[in-house]
Amino acid sequence: MTRRPLAAAAALLAVSSLASADPLSRREAVTRALARNPDVVRSRADRDGLRGRATQARADALPEISVYGNFLRYQDPGFFNSPNIDQFPPEFLVAFRPLASNLWDGYASVRQTLWSFSLGKAIRAAGYAEHLGDESVRGVRQNVALRAVVAYNAFLLSREQVKVGEEVVRQKEQQLQMARNRRAAGVATDLEVLRFEVDLANARTTLLRLQGASDLARGDLNAVMVQPTDTAVEPTDTLEFVDVAADQPTVVREATASRPEIAAVTWNEKIYDEAIGIYQADMRPRLDLTGQFGWSVRETQHFFEPNYKKWSLAVTLKIPVFDGFRTAGRVAQARADRAKVGQDRVALQTAIDLEAKQAVDRLRVAASVYRAAELTVAQARKALDMTEANYRLGASTNLDVVDAQAAFTQAEFNRIEALHAHANARAGLRYTMGRDPLEEDPAPRPAPTPEALAPAAPAGDGAAAPTPTAGRDTEER
Repeated sequence: MTRRPLAAAAALLAVSSLASADPLSRREAVTRALARNPDVVRSRADRDGLRGRATQARADALPEISVYGNFLRYQDPGFFNSPNIDQFPPEFLVAFRPLASNLWDGYASVRQTLWSFSLGKAIRAAGYAEHLGDESVRGVRQNVALRAVVAYNAFLLSREQVKVGEEVVRQKEQQLQMARNRRAAGVATDLEVLRFEVDLANARTTLLRLQGASDLARGDLNAVMVQPTDTAVEPTDTLEFVDVAADQPTVVREATASRPEIAAVTWNEKIYDEAIGIYQADMRPRLDLTGQFGWSVRETQHFFEPNYKKWSLAVTLKIPVFDGFRTAGRVAQARADRAKVGQDRVALQTAIDLEAKQAVDRLRVAASVYRAAELTVAQARKALDMTEANYRLGASTNLDVVDAQAAFTQAEFNRIEALHAHANARAGLRYTMGRDPLEEDPAPRPAPTPEALAPAAPAGDGAAAPTPTAGRDTEER
């Protein structure tokens, strides 16, 4: 008798929590994850750092202009430190005694590289580094988006499992009520009622476990979106079946053309090719221009007068002759790094080929399992309805009902898990091909309801009609 108020209170709490929950679509979950996830933020910071280095590299091709202003107050006794100072007349020494004086300097300097074998290579390498940063950001964004989609689908799976568990509890409550009615009519024993009571208690325990797992899945989803893990969310999307055709050669071709990892390896190869030339340029001629223009005065009022003007212009040619094989060592290191990047490409292509096979196989197996599970659910539903009808008429035992119920519950769980596996397989396939892990089809085909394949069993006299299955509730919602 006390279970009714408790159930009502639980239902009231569930309704109130849903009312305060934040509606969340799969795309919104991905958007939040991409905006807040620290991996994405760090990747953008790394890209900005590479852009800064690119700007720094391009600066070598532009003139470096500086403006200086100096003030110096000094006294120089150098004349009195001459070895023959004692031979001068005393009156002459008085005339040449050192005095403190001021010196003001104001000038601008310019430095420009006229020719260098490394300048063009450094500028090209800087541009490649910018592209490398963009591809790194794209790769991290795809990883985070896939994690958000998988976490969202896991939360949907847990909610569907909770619905199945709730439906099982409702059906077992009806079965217990049927057993009690049969006992009141004198056609059932207390043992049969006790067995149904134990079965109902087990179903309620399973439901509590499923609800706990759903809370954990919600926490995982919130963690991916970098928000408090206890935030209440209400998914607006559902697990839907979308028939997708895929073959391994096509997936590999598109992955090779679109994956950010492949593009990043390509830019890395180009960067190391330029790095080899940059290091080699250290032992090649270099031509630089330097110049200064300004004034140097003891009195500030003489600034900008022609007699106090000073300037210089120099063109410097540097021809390295021998650096102790330092350049040769750097070139050897760059060549070794370039060879390693080439092997990274080979390893990545092999890994993509394997990922493509796994993605295609997972999609194919998930679709086959789902279609088989659909038929199994329909058959299990029909068998459960027939067993319950026979039990009302005394043609089957309570153990037959329990077995039929267990078979139907397992079939429904298998169907939902296959639907979840197929949704993740689709997202994984798009990720493998270098696409957005989100669905591209704006109107996916809903999964066929298994109940549409099974005729409804007639309800017995004096007994309630069978409650619709959780699978159908899921599709209707």
